[in-house]
Amino acid sequence: MEIFGMELFKDGAVYKLLLALVLGGLVGLEREWHGRAAGLRTHVLVCLGATILLIAARSASETFANDGVINGHLVLDPNRISAGIVTGIGFLGAGAILRMGDLIRGLTTAACIWFVAALGIIIGNGLYVLAVISTLLVLLVLVLFNMIEHTIPPVVYRSLGVTIAAKERDEFEVWCRKRLAANRMRIQETLLRIDSAKGQSEVIFQVRLRGSRRTGTLIEEIGAHPGVRQVRWGQGLERAGGDIRW
Repeated sequence: MEIFGMELFKDGAVYKLLLALVLGGLVGLEREWHGRAAGLRTHVLVCLGATILLIAARSASETFANDGVINGHLVLDPNRISAGIVTGIGFLGAGAILRMGDLIRGLTTAACIWFVAALGIIIGNGLYVLAVISTLLVLLVLVLFNMIEHTIPPVVYRSLGVTIAAKERDEFEVWCRKRLAANRMRIQETLLRIDSAKGQSEVIFQVRLRGSRRTGTLIEEIGAHPGVRQVRWGQGLERAGGDIRW
C-alpha cells in the first residue's frame, strides 16, 4: 500500500510504529501513574522517534547496492544510527533527574527513558519478541521491585554540629561518640572548628544511619551535656551552617 509515494507496509513500518506506541506507552503509563514529569507522552515519543530513525536508516540502506556498500566503501550503516540514539538520549534523561539536599529523584525515570529509546531500536530492527519480553521484564522491575524497595529502610546521612566550651571538648567528644554508637549511628567523619577568641570549639560529626528514627531525645541529651552551648542537626552543616537549631 502506497500513500504520498511511501510504502506504508514496507518492512513492516506501520506494525513497528504501532508496537512502539503500545510498548512505549506501557512504560510511560507506569511513570505517569507515579506522577513523574517524564510520563506517558515523553516515553511514547522517545520510543516512536527511535523506531522511526531505524526504519528510515534501514530503508535508506536498502536503496544502495549491497546494503549500503558501493565500490567496497560503506556509505550508510544503520548501526551508527542506533549508537547515536543511545548516546544522544542522555540529555533527556539528565533533565529528569532532580536533587533536593541529599535526596535524588528521577534516576529510575531517566533509566526508563533510556530503555524506551533502546526499545525503539529493537522494534525498528524487527525484533518483536525481544521487544515484548523486555518490556514485560521492565514493568515487572518497576512494579514488583518498587514494593520490595519500600520494605528496606533507606540509608540516611546527617550532620551533628555541637558548639562547646574548649576545655570540655575532649571529654565531650569521647562521650558523644559512645552515645551516637548506642543509637546505631555510624560516624563517617569528624570535623573541628576552633574559636580561640570565644574560648569555644565546634565539633561536627558526619553520621550514617539506616531508616528514619526519632532523634529529639538524643539531641536534648547532647544539649544538656556540661559545656554545650549549641546543637545543630541537619544536612551539610559544614557548608551551609545547618538547617535545624535546638
